[in-house]
Amino acid sequence: MAAGTGVQLFARKEALSRIETALEKSPPLLERAFISCEGESKVSDGKTSEFRVMQWNVLADALSTSSLTENFIKCPPKALQWSRRKLRSLEEVLTYDPDIIAVEEVDHFEDYYSPSLKELGYEGLFAAKRDSPCLKFPDNSGPDGCALFYDRDRFSLVNHKDVALKDPNGASTSQVALIANLFDKIQGRTLCCAVTHLKSKEGYEDLRRSQGNELLKSVSECLTDDQSVLVLGDFNAEATEPVCQLMEENQYMCMRNAYVTATGSNAEFTTWKIRPGKEVKHSIDYVWHTQNLSVTGCLKIPESDCIPDVRLPCLQYPSDHVSLVFDFCWG
Repeated sequence: MAAGTGVQLFARKEALSRIETALEKSPPLLERAFISCEGESKVSDGKTSEFRVMQWNVLADALSTSSLTENFIKCPPKALQWSRRKLRSLEEVLTYDPDIIAVEEVDHFEDYYSPSLKELGYEGLFAAKRDSPCLKFPDNSGPDGCALFYDRDRFSLVNHKDVALKDPNGASTSQVALIANLFDKIQGRTLCCAVTHLKSKEGYEDLRRSQGNELLKSVSECLTDDQSVLVLGDFNAEATEPVCQLMEENQYMCMRNAYVTATGSNAEFTTWKIRPGKEVKHSIDYVWHTQNLSVTGCLKIPESDCIPDVRLPCLQYPSDHVSLVFDFCWG
């Protein structure tokens, strides 16, 4: 899907082939269907209008190691090894070939994601969490944070900024957002992309709403004219939470949930894992878009019966969150 040169597209196919060969003794990635949203225009003035976006919490290496945490009590230890998970993660990206990639819980930006994707035609930005939980583990790879990658043949960076999200009293929190204006070289238009990872756990609903409001305010300050906007991330909030309602009804801009736009309903789940004493299955990851962007394609969430009994992560999938992938068309 990405609008890379023939050389870059060949390099990506070659890289994907090498990864699949390295993982040939492992079960294949989770099977997922990609659907087209009929009735949407895909060509404007003879130019390619579509671009593909991926949103994904990739699961920080330091937070997945079974010997240090009890987060994934039934997951096979082999499935948590970074040596395997890093290949699986890149395999997921290359399988769907997005133009823009928004990822959270990235703690191998400098030593893996950035150099690996740069070789394949992507440029990347990174915003580290102010107080990353990864830093408390020995032999960590640094703080985790949010990253944004873009295909450099399709987009160029206009400007960007990091935002330290605050609580309702104005105090800084560990959570951050990364906002970038990207110029579409094919369409000659500028897209504003924001990626974030809001506070987790029950009892922090008001904080997540405050963080969401601050994010939207920061995005609005980056815009010019009737600019198209994407807000992507792990919101740690189900669709009924105030922060999600805020995304659709706020003073800065009205956003739409891309999965609802594409399918008519929210995703059944975006994360599914087994914790000590409970099983967690809910939808907390989102791609929000302004109404001047049309959704023309959507990667559906895997069918529940495709998820193994150990849930996520597993040998078939490297993260406890599934990726969200959409094709968008300029309005």
